[in-house]
Amino acid sequence: MKFDEFSKARLKITVIISLISTIILSAFGGTVYYFYKEQTVLEISDELKSIAFDIARKIENSKFDWVVMNSIHLPENTYACIYNYSTGMLFYKNKVCDFNEAFTGFKVIENDVVFGMKITKNFDHYHIYVGRSLIPVMVNLNKLKLILLYSVFAVSGMILVFSYFISKKILKPIKVAMDKQEQFIQNVSHDLKTPLSIISSNLYLMKQKNFQNIDKNLSTVEKNINYMKSMISDMLFSAKIGTGKKEKINVNNLIKQLLEEFSPQIKEKNIKVNLIEKSQLTLNINNEDLRKLLSNLLENAIKYNFENGFIEITIDKSGISIKNSGNLIKEEEKEKIFERFYRGDSARSTKGTGLGLAIVNDIAKHYGLKIKLNTTKEYNEFIIKV
Repeated sequence: MKFDEFSKARLKITVIISLISTIILSAFGGTVYYFYKEQTVLEISDELKSIAFDIARKIENSKFDWVVMNSIHLPENTYACIYNYSTGMLFYKNKVCDFNEAFTGFKVIENDVVFGMKITKNFDHYHIYVGRSLIPVMVNLNKLKLILLYSVFAVSGMILVFSYFISKKILKPIKVAMDKQEQFIQNVSHDLKTPLSIISSNLYLMKQKNFQNIDKNLSTVEKNINYMKSMISDMLFSAKIGTGKKEKINVNNLIKQLLEEFSPQIKEKNIKVNLIEKSQLTLNINNEDLRKLLSNLLENAIKYNFENGFIEITIDKSGISIKNSGNLIKEEEKEKIFERFYRGDSARSTKGTGLGLAIVNDIAKHYGLKIKLNTTKEYNEFIIKV
């Protein structure tokens, strides 16, 4: 993935996360504000209603109307008025109620909320009004609105920064995969370009010789064609790992079969092979995948071994160990040895595709096997843990 594409993807993820977060936070803030406002108004309404009923009760129990107002205790910013329409008298406390018409229930008048009710005593009609200014409440609500607004902006800003950094982690596996794919294409192009150039050169030489004394040229062409066929075969196999049917396979028997198949190469280098079977090992795995995993490890153990060297294979219930003498893998190469097309110094003189151990690693990962490489002054050891 190119840097500009990666940056665009990070920016898109950041914007999407921030936008969604802002919408959620705004909705949450709006909900908090709405319910707080409704709860505040409800509490005021209940209190005004309670005061009005208390006044009504006192009127019913009092002989003199004017005495009632002196006995009422009103909260801050609250006022009360009593109209006696029979006598045309008005009693009030804290504020005169100058209403154009009589009403019952709740009503918002300018910046006040007022509760009105009507009672009858001795055939006289009384209207009771209890009101409270909403200005202090609105001041508090405006403060809450600003706090919620600033909080949404602040948290959204933090989420914006956080999402920008987290988007890097989200995209990291994709970026790594794309970088590997790009590197893979470059390596394939480079590795195929070389044999194609050699084949082209040898064909040109063969034409110049009028196809006489061309045995060496044909051998070179054949060798490079086989190399390309081997590389393509490995790439195709790598693409279909894990697609085959699983079955229970006896690892001990399969290793013996592979040693028999590799016996000409083993005899050619006079390599001593020691197979130690501590127990029988059975795996539920695709036969072709397991065969490729083990054959690649054994082929490496033979290919990079010395004349008169040794290979020691140990099988137990926990897994397989393959030790071999020969060209030792350097400490700095351990992390790279399973990468595609990587060839260590010991492998540069050998015509290999550079995909063998990468395929081994891919198969192990797919089936949940753990692969480990140990090196000493005497041998390399590949361990497959089940």
